[in-house]
Amino acid sequence: MKKIVMISPHYEPRMWGGGRRLIDEFHYETEVAPLGEVYNAVALPGHADCRIEELNTVLSALYKDEPDWFNCDTEELPIRVNILDPAADLSIQIHPDDAFAKQYNGGRGKPEAWVILDTPKDGRIEFGHHAKSREEFIQWTENKEWDKLLRYLLAVKDGYIDIPTGTLHAIGKEVLTYNISRNADCTLRLYDYDRIDPATGKKREIQPEAVYENVNIPDKLIEFEMFKPVHENGIDITRYVDEPGLYTLQRLQVKEKGTFAFDRFAFYTCVKGKGIIEGNYIEQGNTLLVPDGFGEIEIEGTLDLFLASYRNKTGGKDR
Repeated sequence: MKKIVMISPHYEPRMWGGGRRLIDEFHYETEVAPLGEVYNAVALPGHADCRIEELNTVLSALYKDEPDWFNCDTEELPIRVNILDPAADLSIQIHPDDAFAKQYNGGRGKPEAWVILDTPKDGRIEFGHHAKSREEFIQWTENKEWDKLLRYLLAVKDGYIDIPTGTLHAIGKEVLTYNISRNADCTLRLYDYDRIDPATGKKREIQPEAVYENVNIPDKLIEFEMFKPVHENGIDITRYVDEPGLYTLQRLQVKEKGTFAFDRFAFYTCVKGKGIIEGNYIEQGNTLLVPDGFGEIEIEGTLDLFLASYRNKTGGKDR
């Protein structure tokens, strides 16, 4: 029987972590340290897989065992969600497309999108590059002329930014970010500031040759976008993206009470406040899974929620 369930977060240590916000504000309790990233919904068996405690299972198994909860046209859960609060800049990296990822590590490409939840006044992200040709990109990299090569954007609170495969990117220090992406894990690093990983005592591996092969040249010069919410049935709804075969992302902001109807399964992640979704308590840091075809839900409280979902690429199993 379909029911709304709480998804337990999955934690992994990050050398660029170490801040307190995910613990103090989001109530995440873990001995994993340094903590800078939380997987709110991920289903990569044997690597990163969220638990559903009340069902005594993990998300990847629920997807296999209860396909009607999702009704998707993919063998694996198609999306993942995470929140990042880095205490230091992430490595300069890209995610390749499906063809390269399959050959490289048997995985899939990982297009993604971010919404900036909070940022210091000087917060920034690395996004794209200034090279006009592959030769110029390689030359500036090999000469470590990062000021010439790397393109930085001032982080914009509540700004949305799309990150297609092949896009050079890195979240900057103290830029709190909600991230939706394909449920995949193939990252190619170009530069990691020559940092020493305390877990190994060595520099982390970089893959410049693979980056040269996959980075978008010329760069697409993508910028932040601001979306205006619409008020429907007591809820301010911001609709960012709804691309079949990729992912759906919305933001629901509730001040007292509202009703909401969505025709697909969805992960509802609370980034602020607390309240009730169809009888289920949720607070900052929590994620609830509402199964496919569940129907209209009632939301009460003061809540800032992100909805992450997926529509099938073909008519197939989608409702």
